[in-house]
Amino acid sequence: MRKHTFFRPFFTLVFCLPAALAWAQPAVQTAPAEQAAGQTVSKSSLAASRVDSKLNETVLHKSVLDYALPADIAAVAKKCAAGEADECYFSFKTFENAPDPKVAAAANLELAVLSMQRGLVKQALAYIARAAEINPDDPFTQLTQGWMLLSAGKYKKSRQAFGDLMYLTADFEYVSSAKLGTALAWYFGGDKEKAASELQYLYTSNPYAISFVSYMLGRIASEMKSSKKLAPVFLQQALSHDEKNYAAAELYARLSEKEKNKLRAWQYYATLYSLDPDNKTLAKKLAKYAKSLGDKSIDYLFYLRLEQPIVHVMESTPSAEVKMALYANREQIPQALQSAAVMGSGTLKVTDEKLGEVLRVPSYTEKTVVFNPETGGVDLKDAKGHVEFSAKRPFTLTPENASRTLLVRNARAENIFAADLSDKELKGALTVIPGKNGFTLVNAVYAEDLIPALLATQAQDVKDPAALKALAVVFRSALLQAVEAHAARSYHITDNDDTFKFKGINLIFKDLLDASKRSGEIRLTEAQAGFYTACGVVTADSLENSAVLPGYVYSPANVSKYLLSNPPADLYSRPHDPTQWAGVKWMYWYDAKEIQNRLAYKQNIGKLRAIVPVRMTPQGRILSMRFEGSKGSYETTSPQETAFILSAGTMRSNLFDIVPLYKGKNIKSVLVRGYDTGLGYGLCLRGADGLAKEGADYMGIIKYYFPQARILNTTTGTVN
Repeated sequence: MRKHTFFRPFFTLVFCLPAALAWAQPAVQTAPAEQAAGQTVSKSSLAASRVDSKLNETVLHKSVLDYALPADIAAVAKKCAAGEADECYFSFKTFENAPDPKVAAAANLELAVLSMQRGLVKQALAYIARAAEINPDDPFTQLTQGWMLLSAGKYKKSRQAFGDLMYLTADFEYVSSAKLGTALAWYFGGDKEKAASELQYLYTSNPYAISFVSYMLGRIASEMKSSKKLAPVFLQQALSHDEKNYAAAELYARLSEKEKNKLRAWQYYATLYSLDPDNKTLAKKLAKYAKSLGDKSIDYLFYLRLEQPIVHVMESTPSAEVKMALYANREQIPQALQSAAVMGSGTLKVTDEKLGEVLRVPSYTEKTVVFNPETGGVDLKDAKGHVEFSAKRPFTLTPENASRTLLVRNARAENIFAADLSDKELKGALTVIPGKNGFTLVNAVYAEDLIPALLATQAQDVKDPAALKALAVVFRSALLQAVEAHAARSYHITDNDDTFKFKGINLIFKDLLDASKRSGEIRLTEAQAGFYTACGVVTADSLENSAVLPGYVYSPANVSKYLLSNPPADLYSRPHDPTQWAGVKWMYWYDAKEIQNRLAYKQNIGKLRAIVPVRMTPQGRILSMRFEGSKGSYETTSPQETAFILSAGTMRSNLFDIVPLYKGKNIKSVLVRGYDTGLGYGLCLRGADGLAKEGADYMGIIKYYFPQARILNTTTGTVN
């Protein structure tokens, strides 16, 4: 048996809980200075040293941010939280010249933020200037003014505003944000050397921004003749610290193409295309490289390949049957396959829904299921290509011994990028459903047999038994909810579901089996059994995840202030590695042209001119946005659609703000600053791990994250 393992790039939006596998990464994360030894480098500080920040450094977690609002402004902010956008704006207007300077300053600050969101740049600058005039000692107002000047393309004034901030505070959050803004102002102003110098400070001191800063250093290096060789190193680091960094992957693909590295260019363009399969530019590039690489081009993608089943034997636990469609795309649609090979670790029975058992396949004997376009049916072929059985009706392959497994490998679809076509080892039965353009596969499996594999995909590096058991409870509850909700459908879930990511039982380990078995005594009822990977302090369901509470109160400006704040030192979901904070606090860069291209799939709005939050949760999480352009506007209907348009689905959560970077009336690019992952409700996986390390058992973790849920004891039948 031979096992080919490739890193699989992420496939769907970040609201999947948690994200799918990472981009391909270098085996050793070597600092640019170490890799570039002996190379000629410009006088800039591009060859920065490795970040060495420690989680216990007080400076990283010192927070003095005040979210308190004057009573009048707090009352208006509640209207904003209720989604009454116009009433919110005009209510703030009534206080812009209030006699109380605190009220007037706060109103002008909020109006500046709302105006910038609406694309009213001159108006925003006037409001923020007025707020700074009334309250000149407020560092957040001064910082906001610097960012708004940067947004408007006034780079010199922006640098001046960021410089003036240094006279108001030395707090890490403010200083880091100002230095980042200064670096971008130098970069857009044409001085890459000074931009790199500012970025070096952040690279070596701020673990929360390291992926974005690495991307910017890579971008600068790619544009400087003397430092071009450093660009791939920085981009690799950007992706190793945050696999969701779309801009870094896109630039890495382009540089690979310029370097004539066909294989790497193919892999990264394929990853980008899998996220945005309607992108015609990417499609053309892939067609070129596919021709160059030949028929085996699919084998160079980041897919998991298995020659034989790995698990072989896994005892089944009778429970509710879950029907899971395999090889689903980003929109949860199972892909029509053209062919797929099947092999069992024991004898397989092939059963036609009308004819009954028609064939038996010996263990470890491969059969290939092939769509026949001439007949519109499906042929089952042996190793020599001889047809042994044909069908136009669904048929099922089932291990004769229920403890045995079956492997689906070498799945092929017309669009090899629409779904993750990795090999998967399964429990239960596999039904082949012929269709007009191919066939789909549905795995019927006991819920208890499926849970360990879901844990394997989602738990990542969480090892604490209590946290794993708590997650198993969530999966069990969510699976049973899905079975009940979709009982009339031909399948209940897909392998690419927002909650359930299935990569095969070949990924499971004993601790995951134990977590599943030992958590079966309880089930959540009357609760939305969701989960997400990492959490900050402000969650959608108002759980703090920290003993250090920020006193957060929603307002448009307070969202940006919270996003500026660093996570507290005692945050339950803090990572062990101080450079791996991207799950909690993140920052991404997106090109406006790409946003416009994705908008054009829905509606051509012309040049992008404003990105306006429309509906929000009471905490400020964005539920829908309006994209305004030179030819019209388009409003999204869900956080997932918003994430796709902005980022091809790579954004980590719906708690974010936007810094639009204008050139004239049009937005040239967008900086997105965000916190945590998912939609912010349910069990926070890394938070559960943190609670477990503080002594909480799995029942305590469940009660913490689902305080309102009714918990069913499956042994006694009692509910509490």
